[in-house]
Amino acid sequence: MKKQHIVFNRIMGILLPLLVLAIIGGFYVYTSQRLLASMPEIGPKDGVVDVRECALDEQVYHLVNDWDYFPGKLYTPADFADEATAPVKAGPYEKDMNLGTYRLRIIAKPHMYLELASYSIDYSMRVFINGEEVLNEGFVSEDPEKTVHDGHYITIPFYTGEGETEIIYQYANYMHNDGGFIQATTIGTPEKIDYYVRSKNLYALFTGGGLLFLAFYFLTFSAYQRNREYGVLALCCILMAFRSSHFINEFLRPDGFPFELHYRIFILTVSMIPTMGVFLPAAYFPRAVNRWFEAAFFALCVVSTVLHFTLPTQKLVGLCHISYYVCAPFFAMTLAMLAWHFIKRKKIEKTEALTLIVLMFLFAAMIWDSLFSNSNSTLAHFGTAPFTLMICILGLSYITNMKINKRMEMLTEEQHKNEVLGQMNAMNRDFLQTVAHELKTPLAVISGYAQLTQMQIEKDKLSPQAPERLQTIRSEADRLGAMVANLMAFTYGQVSEAELHMVDPAELIKNAVLIGEPICEKKGNKLTSSCETKTMAHGNFELLLQVFINMIVNANRHTQDGELKLEARDVEGYIAFTLSDTGSGIAPEAAEHIFERGYSADGGSGLGLAICMDTVKMHGGELKLLSTGPEGTTFEILIPQEAES
Repeated sequence: MKKQHIVFNRIMGILLPLLVLAIIGGFYVYTSQRLLASMPEIGPKDGVVDVRECALDEQVYHLVNDWDYFPGKLYTPADFADEATAPVKAGPYEKDMNLGTYRLRIIAKPHMYLELASYSIDYSMRVFINGEEVLNEGFVSEDPEKTVHDGHYITIPFYTGEGETEIIYQYANYMHNDGGFIQATTIGTPEKIDYYVRSKNLYALFTGGGLLFLAFYFLTFSAYQRNREYGVLALCCILMAFRSSHFINEFLRPDGFPFELHYRIFILTVSMIPTMGVFLPAAYFPRAVNRWFEAAFFALCVVSTVLHFTLPTQKLVGLCHISYYVCAPFFAMTLAMLAWHFIKRKKIEKTEALTLIVLMFLFAAMIWDSLFSNSNSTLAHFGTAPFTLMICILGLSYITNMKINKRMEMLTEEQHKNEVLGQMNAMNRDFLQTVAHELKTPLAVISGYAQLTQMQIEKDKLSPQAPERLQTIRSEADRLGAMVANLMAFTYGQVSEAELHMVDPAELIKNAVLIGEPICEKKGNKLTSSCETKTMAHGNFELLLQVFINMIVNANRHTQDGELKLEARDVEGYIAFTLSDTGSGIAPEAAEHIFERGYSADGGSGLGLAICMDTVKMHGGELKLLSTGPEGTTFEILIPQEAES
């Protein structure tokens, strides 16, 4: 039953975390499918897009951002009123343009309510619909001093009227020299766009909010347990949560928060993401990563952080690229140190192998995300790395808990051993007190007869009893010598740790009898033994010997001019040791309490049998009272056989 219980716990320890991950993964699939469902594309041609044949009331369409582009100028609807004097569109979007205008005409069914949804143009935006201003994110101006930068996820409702709608975007960007492009845009009815936006919010809250929740959880455990692994996991969660501009902009950034500071924090977050490739291995394999290497990398991160808040915003994107290039050799060196560490050890534990697999999976997802984020509009604002990180972090957390549980089990086992050894020391003191008392008797006899004989020799008057007295002295000396020899053999045989190994029952009984015989003889008791088994027991020789001695002393205390018998035999996977005496027995009201710590019916310490019970249980055995009465008492001790253990 015990083995089955252990196997069941191990199976559940594997299945339950997998079940939790499956539930989280299923919820992610549900939310991502709402967001990433197949979306038809429609593209403008010469600045005009025709949506009359599109089922806009049934699904959302991806509006390809091939709008007419006019760089360097902020045009209004009045500038396009006269086709003869209207501005001439430029080619594809050009970088390093701080100002610009986009224009699109939509041909739709008359008298429809439609809606556009997208992120606003970086980093300030003004929108006109059919000649009227309907939205201003920040403040657009040709004067950098007057421009106010801002950005959010926007929805732009409009009415098609007779069927043609003109949309004009203005933008002003002085934050850096790589802005002004139209983000991924969707078009549909207000109901469909509302569902789509709510799906975006659900996904953002699930990933960003979930990562922040995990970060707070790990920070708490890191502070409580002073665990580096949890601290690094918290840092990773924060970095990846803040990487989602949708989550930060729509749910965390308060009104009035300076957009420039928000931008610096966002670029810093993106720059710090590669550092996980060094900090995670350093936290989970501290003996593999050199401390000086780790300190140098940490100092580099501090310098990078300071630069992100001191350099002009136009240089931050370049600094971000430099951070990636600098992290690459550090990441390669970290992998090399890990490989060298395991080559030197020539072995890898299960938790270490699982950790490496999870880390490699996470790094692969991050590399995939960075390589394709520029070409996929969905990855640009969400990406696969946040959710991958969430799953990987849950896996790393499970591995960390496995390590902590293993350490706790080892600590508990060590504490239990120390407790048992402490109890054995207390029992040894009681035993030595008993032995010391027994040693006094032969010493007193030897001393008294020796003094008497010396006095007679000095007076030259030896009595006829002198030879008999000398024989008594010799006999007592021999008995004393045997007691001391057995006591020394027992004492020097003690070990500091309760290690279990093969124990010969015959040898165990022999030693117990040798030590117990002189003690029993003092009360006129005879100690006999028999061993009917040749099977080895599984236990600790010294601890079991102490149990038998303690029980012999206890039985001898309640027996006068009687007999004690110690026997051993095989019983279905156990060695059964029985100790019987012909003493006065145990009172019925006391029999059910004799194994309780501190209980004593005769004024003793009440520790002996309780300690014996603990020691036998530690061996996986059982100590029980078989019978008691006026004819004597019998105890049985069951110790597992070596083959069964």
